[in-house]
Amino acid sequence: MLSRGRLAFIFVSFLAVLLVVAGTISARSNAEQEDGTDSPFKYLSVFMDVFSLVSKAYVDEPEGERLMAGAFEGTIDALDPFSLYIPEEYVETYRASREIGSRRSGLVLLKERGVAYVVAVEEGSPAASAGLEMGDILSEINGLRTRSTPLFSLIDLLAGEPGTRIEVERLRQGQKKQLGFELADYDPPSVVLEARRGVPVLAIPAFFEGTVASVEQSLSTVARGAQGLPGLQDTGKLVIDLRGVAGGDAASAYRIAGLFVSGELGALLQRGKALESFVGAAPKWSGEVALLTDRGTQGAAEVFASILHQATEAKLVGSRTFGHSGRHVLVELSDGARLQLTDAFYTGPDRSPINKSLEPDVRVRQWLVEAETEGTDAETSDPVLEAGLDALLEPAAEEEREAAA
Repeated sequence: MLSRGRLAFIFVSFLAVLLVVAGTISARSNAEQEDGTDSPFKYLSVFMDVFSLVSKAYVDEPEGERLMAGAFEGTIDALDPFSLYIPEEYVETYRASREIGSRRSGLVLLKERGVAYVVAVEEGSPAASAGLEMGDILSEINGLRTRSTPLFSLIDLLAGEPGTRIEVERLRQGQKKQLGFELADYDPPSVVLEARRGVPVLAIPAFFEGTVASVEQSLSTVARGAQGLPGLQDTGKLVIDLRGVAGGDAASAYRIAGLFVSGELGALLQRGKALESFVGAAPKWSGEVALLTDRGTQGAAEVFASILHQATEAKLVGSRTFGHSGRHVLVELSDGARLQLTDAFYTGPDRSPINKSLEPDVRVRQWLVEAETEGTDAETSDPVLEAGLDALLEPAAEEEREAAA
């Protein structure tokens, strides 16, 4: 059982969490607090009642620390999948694993309501080679049930030393399958430029500092026409593939967007106040753009898509994006634990926080993608890419198809 001192620390920490959550409950709750008729202490009182009842009446006497950890995780889970509670003894380990991120597995993993799922898998990574895909549910990793294992522990497993064996139980469309791979320091995919149906197609696999120069070089290649890119016929149209691009550096996304847009690009917004603003000054491209997106398009990629969609009327083609591009900070609690919280959101030129999915202008349903690419070479049979090309080359026909659907 917990000592009184430890329990006091935990209650103080829980109150800190509660105060953060209470500030975001709803406009109605805020109004009630202003009237003096509601208070975070009301929720703390209810929590103490529940904690006491469970401790005394549950069929088996629960461990107090485990019960409190579950309470913290449940509170934070109500915010967003990027917010975490990290106990003091795991803080340094989590800092190290967060620094490594997905660089050794290629797997971006999150949990919501206890379910661990794959947000994105980087091309050429160990996870991709094992057959994992966006949307897969992982029910077990190295013998640990993901429902009862905190996300920070799962991230730590996936950030292990190169050569570490990872065994997962994957759930896809109701079917379970055991898969395995070894963590490795692999070469991340680079920016790729090719011509399809005479139109340049630019795949941006990540948004980091080095990506800016690669995209700028690709735009210079397109500007040289067929001499720079064999098979190129139309330099006034461009398809940019952002599918499966999660995480990354938002500042780099703004810089790359500045190659397409001048003037106001967006801001980092915290409760209506701009902490930082971003401006584009020297665009390198002025033609039409179609952006390919899916549920793995998240973070910096959503920043870039928002800017081009709002400022250049670029068309979004595919499926809706993940719906979260925020800044995540670690806040220290009184007992040494940490909260990872989203303390601000990035925006496009309209200054609306990117905290919900971007909806496509041309929707290509996932079942169609899977049906048409099954058993084929995805490079030659890609319904989303074809729809993006159609949106640029045959806009009238594409609008008629959308209206019919």
